[in-house]
Amino acid sequence: MQKAGAFKSPPKTTNSSGKERTAGYEFEFTGLPMGEAAGIIASLYGGRIEQKSSYEVKISETEFGDFSVELDAQLIRDKEYESILKKIGFDFSRLNSKSSFENSLMELASSVVPFEIITPPVRLSDMVRLEELISELRRKKARGTKDSFFYAFGLHINPEVSSFEISDIADHLRAYVLLDSWIRDDAEIDISRRITPYINEYDRKYIKHLIDPKYQPDLQTFIRDYFIFDNSRNRPLDLLPLFMHLDEEFTESLRDESLTSARPTWHYRLPNCSLEDVNWSLSAEWNRWVLVEQLAHDKESLQKLCRYYLKLESSSIMGFESKWIDVINVWLKENE
Repeated sequence: MQKAGAFKSPPKTTNSSGKERTAGYEFEFTGLPMGEAAGIIASLYGGRIEQKSSYEVKISETEFGDFSVELDAQLIRDKEYESILKKIGFDFSRLNSKSSFENSLMELASSVVPFEIITPPVRLSDMVRLEELISELRRKKARGTKDSFFYAFGLHINPEVSSFEISDIADHLRAYVLLDSWIRDDAEIDISRRITPYINEYDRKYIKHLIDPKYQPDLQTFIRDYFIFDNSRNRPLDLLPLFMHLDEEFTESLRDESLTSARPTWHYRLPNCSLEDVNWSLSAEWNRWVLVEQLAHDKESLQKLCRYYLKLESSSIMGFESKWIDVINVWLKENE
């Protein structure tokens, strides 16, 4: 398992406009009230705290932009419960205090769903500053993935893409699927997360389709195939926000999920959010992602590994995953 250290630079540090790339983060946790978490953010980075609702606090105008702290449950956060309860005859006008009702609902929900800190896009050169937030959350006894079997909490990383070329985007996904089993092993992805549907591995049939040397799709073919093979937002590398950014109308015609917004970023959902573990760090998780970008950038190695994956998979009756992890370990040693 990789240890904490410096944030490594990806091969391309600028976006398609030539500006320094950014990455946003989403931390899932419990054990700390939203207001206290918001106070930690403001104490570190400045800004103004605003209670948007019982389920959301915004910290605006920090040195990096706007943060938010939310209860990570769309049904409650977006008050969808109101329409549901009204349909069964619940009359909100009879409540003595709607805020008391919402506070009780939040207290109940927070025992089974996490809070979430959502950062603004932070420049690559500034990401080290987010380790300060991790340290303060840990000092205040925020609880993360490994604190309970029931805490399937994740860290989401949203790195801005460096290119909108479809060949480059496809190569990043190819690189990711080749590295997925190694990353899961090296990052010690918690069993509580493995058994949930949120980070389902890409199906082997889709992987073979994707890494076939003859597969050179245009954008709409690439998006259509993603859906044909039953991929959803619940993948360790979720491409739906990027697809929405690249071709919203076409993607909307294919998807049936509502929890996706258009963003010019990858949505990397795999890592644990182990705030309680002093050996866990953002830099280690980020650096695993950088390996994906390094492999995507190294076209010769990428093509070689794609061909070898297809050969090894077709000849392996059992034990393919452990064999493939060994292959990736060799590649890593050769590229240290």
